[in-house]
Amino acid sequence: DHQILLVKEAANLIKEKNIKLIIVDSLIGHFRSEYVGRGTLATRQQTINTHLHDLLRLTDIFPELCVIVTNQVQSKPDVFYGNPTVAAGGNIVAHGSTIRVYLRKGKGEQRVAKMIDAPHLPEGEAVFSITENGITD
Repeated sequence: DHQILLVKEAANLIKEKNIKLIIVDSLIGHFRSEYVGRGTLATRQQTINTHLHDLLRLTDIFPELCVIVTNQVQSKPDVFYGNPTVAAGGNIVAHGSTIRVYLRKGKGEQRVAKMIDAPHLPEGEAVFSITENGITD
């Protein structure tokens, strides 16, 4: 509820402080702990959908605003080949996001950013490292 309340009250703060970036770290984390069990799944998904649309509405009101949302992954135990992890939150989170990038650990200190979905970009990957000098490729 706190996360939802902050987004609902964000418009005034964005105007007052000229905010250009909002980061929601672990969108689904609070919802997963608040809505436990299969019986609450429909309510949780509806609440997440409303929350995502509230964030999108802020970008409509403030065109220079960028909203970045991180998410959790979960394992699919029935996957025997390929990547057994999927984004938590299902289709609601997938369809509520304009651009989706999947970050994963590569070899050694390397990381991989995979473009999953973007209306103006093809699917692709970029390998990078985070060093003392910043991000390098």
